[in-house]
Amino acid sequence: MAALSVVCAGTIFLYLLRESAPVFFAEGSGFLTRSDWWVGESYGAGSMIFGSFMVTGIALIIILPFALGGAVFTSEFLSPRWRLVIKSVMELLAGVPGIVYGLLGMSMLAVWVKSGFGLIDGNTIFTAGLLLGIMILPTIITLSEDALRSVPGEYRETALALGLTRIEMVWSTVIPQAVPGIIGAIFLGMGRAMGETIAVMLVIGGLDKIPAPWFDVFQAGQSIPSKLGREAAEAIGSGLHWNALMGLGLTLFLVVMTLSMAGNMFLKRVRM
Repeated sequence: MAALSVVCAGTIFLYLLRESAPVFFAEGSGFLTRSDWWVGESYGAGSMIFGSFMVTGIALIIILPFALGGAVFTSEFLSPRWRLVIKSVMELLAGVPGIVYGLLGMSMLAVWVKSGFGLIDGNTIFTAGLLLGIMILPTIITLSEDALRSVPGEYRETALALGLTRIEMVWSTVIPQAVPGIIGAIFLGMGRAMGETIAVMLVIGGLDKIPAPWFDVFQAGQSIPSKLGREAAEAIGSGLHWNALMGLGLTLFLVVMTLSMAGNMFLKRVRM
């Protein structure tokens, strides 16, 4: 089964590489840097790449304090019974389909952003980032809590015996030992955020442009998965448009694969 997984991943990569080759020959490196996407004329993936990294960055900035604080509280201050309850709930939330989050984001979150910031439309890059943050929160909490719990109890006992308070023990002893696992959890959370399609597609706005100025997150945008979700069905097999979408898919595949490998590498260091 492990060999089958490797074969499947390799087959997907080779297929994406073959299907995207024509657009890279036609557009060159400009395909990854330009943002002008006009079907039948030119294809530039810059705005979609920018949107993917922007919404992922917003998600991490907003949610990391809550995720890491929740992991520390669950691991170090809750009783075993309540820890099991919280982990069960987090794992349940992590398994909720993206379309459910997307529908809730479209009907509630976008409305709150629109009214809260006085916008004309609540479907913005910020809304997509906030929704992604909510989606990856359970993943980061669960994996970070596992990393904290993997720190041997001797470290805690020695720190307390030296006179450190419980909070000082957690801050100066447990967290430094669990840093590789926490970083791994963040990378895996980023991997999920980068690959989310339906939820982002429903709230990001769907404009193929980089905001002006670039840091204005309250404008509509586009990510790689949302672009694929909008246009893949109508472009399937139709010339350079299809090849351009496959180029987006190849880019996303490589980014998510890199993040997942980095996350698993850090988690492996914790397990060792």
